Amino acid sequence: MKSFLVRTAVALSIAGTLALSAPMLASAGSPPSKSATASALRTYDRELAAYRASRNAIQLTFRASVSSARATYAAALSVATSASERSTAQQAMVTAIIQAASARSAALTALGGPPVKP
Repeated sequence: MKSFLVRTAVALSIAGTLALSAPMLASAGSPPSKSATASALRTYDRELAAYRASRNAIQLTFRASVSSARATYAAALSVATSASERSTAQQAMVTAIIQAASARSAALTALGGPPVKP
């Protein structure tokens, strides 16, 4: 009988501890309020839009540089009379495209990665 009373007391104390601690643990990590979450999402949306606009501007600048290099090459070809002049024009175009790609790469590196969603 004494063993039964001890087991019952232990079982009741465990059940009581779990019953009292579970609500406290559940409330300790409550989620942030809806207004804080909505504000964080609005900020994220603005940052993402700015990131995409910057990335698009970098890409447009690169494309304009490549188009300019190709136009200059076409103009140089139209007046070139020898193979060496054509070769020089082509090398100038390739150099301009490489420089544009290098500038784009540096700009993308400086821009960094996209913002992290909260």
